Amino acid sequence: MKNISVYLLLVAVYILSSCSDFLDREPLTQLNSDDFWKTEQDAQAALTATYSTYRTSIFGSVRGANGVAFDIESLSDNAVITSSFAGYMGIAQGGINPSTGGAINQFWTDCYNGIAKCNYFLDNIDRVKSVLTVTNYNKYKAEALFNRCYFYNELVQFYGAVPLVLVTQDIDSDYRSTPRTAKADVVEQLLNDIDIAIAGLPNVAYTDGHAVRGSAIMLKVRILMNNNRYEEAADVAWSLIGDAQNPFKLYTNYPGLFFKEQDNNPEIMFSVIYTAPADYHQLDQYVSSRMSVAPTPQLRDAYEVKDAVTGEKDPRLKMTIFQPGDPWINNTKTGTFSNDGRVSESAIPFTNMAFKKWIDPTLRTANSSNLSDQDIVKMRYADLLLLYAEAMFESGQGADPRALQALNDVRARKGVEMPPKTELTRDNIRNERRVELAYEGLRYNDLIRWEIAEQVIPTIQYAQNGNKRKFDGYLWPVPQSQMDIMQGVWQNNPPWQ
Repeated sequence: MKNISVYLLLVAVYILSSCSDFLDREPLTQLNSDDFWKTEQDAQAALTATYSTYRTSIFGSVRGANGVAFDIESLSDNAVITSSFAGYMGIAQGGINPSTGGAINQFWTDCYNGIAKCNYFLDNIDRVKSVLTVTNYNKYKAEALFNRCYFYNELVQFYGAVPLVLVTQDIDSDYRSTPRTAKADVVEQLLNDIDIAIAGLPNVAYTDGHAVRGSAIMLKVRILMNNNRYEEAADVAWSLIGDAQNPFKLYTNYPGLFFKEQDNNPEIMFSVIYTAPADYHQLDQYVSSRMSVAPTPQLRDAYEVKDAVTGEKDPRLKMTIFQPGDPWINNTKTGTFSNDGRVSESAIPFTNMAFKKWIDPTLRTANSSNLSDQDIVKMRYADLLLLYAEAMFESGQGADPRALQALNDVRARKGVEMPPKTELTRDNIRNERRVELAYEGLRYNDLIRWEIAEQVIPTIQYAQNGNKRKFDGYLWPVPQSQMDIMQGVWQNNPPWQ
């Protein structure tokens, strides 16, 4: 289609080759809308399409492409990237502009593609309302609203004011006059929509890729935290944490959250689900064999000493990071993490560490033929507990014992069992988030919402030659392709105006 903005793409009707409850395939077929929206299966197929945008290398992972969603952590102080995937290396080096491309374009494109699919679903669900139960009608609509809110929350964090498009667009739409909507106004829309989602979703455990009530509560907390609305965020978080019917809990095996023990895991609140052999990606090749993203010394040093006598450190360190001397299947000579005798595709990065989190520790020299199908976890209960502790502290309620208990519950996980903190401080809350959630794609947003990114990011070395990062600002530029279309209507973010 000529000269039409990405965010106003015409949306075809997408269905799956079969109406499975599992969100594990891309939409395959286009249908005539007049012949669609007749049955509940039609509604389910269109709903499944609203989840398809998570199945990209920006939001999840994808077969045939390098990288995974949490590589955005390489823009934070937790990780460095040696791959050109999504242009994260260029962003870290600084000097971005509206034509930089890579992730700066892909986040915009992926989000608005997802929003368009949600709008199409929401505009048409009433056509089959008569064949749906009230419960299913509310549930399906709530799922689409959850997904739309997820993508808009990402957009406003990266770009600030964005066009708020809530209905399906077509070639006759007056898209050239669509303004960028102020971030505060977008956020109010999201809060209204996510409340509908919370009301319509079942209060059950997360199992099959479909959002549940807990997923929507978590998203609302994130939206509120991103906008410094701490007291509201604490109340919303507690509505689940303090609920006697809360289906979520901390899992007993930390590494199992990221590999092998993800099915029906009571801590996972939302994820992108993969199932080999029909559906897989190349995470193990990218993270384990190529080591294209690696931990920073600053992340390593953030793990506390557990036992002052023995010097033993937080067990999550060894569960997250390979260091010299650690057992390593990619070395057939010494069996340890070392370049001498390695059989990995790439040499150990200049930080002399690699990520252990997410990978199959038994897979030697992982390559593109390996069927990696780790689910990409987007939300988990430990994150909610830590956000609750933070929200309570930042709203002046840090002395409430429930807040400290939330943080200490995370530290007390079986196999971690770190000594409890005796009081909440901003530093210990933030550091707990850092080590508990390392390489889960959250650290960069934390630095942005805490407004400390300009202090932290320039201290991080991104290359062996000692070069340090540059931080270009709290918002990315709107991609030039969008600005070219909206000449005279939009003004880009400073300093690219």
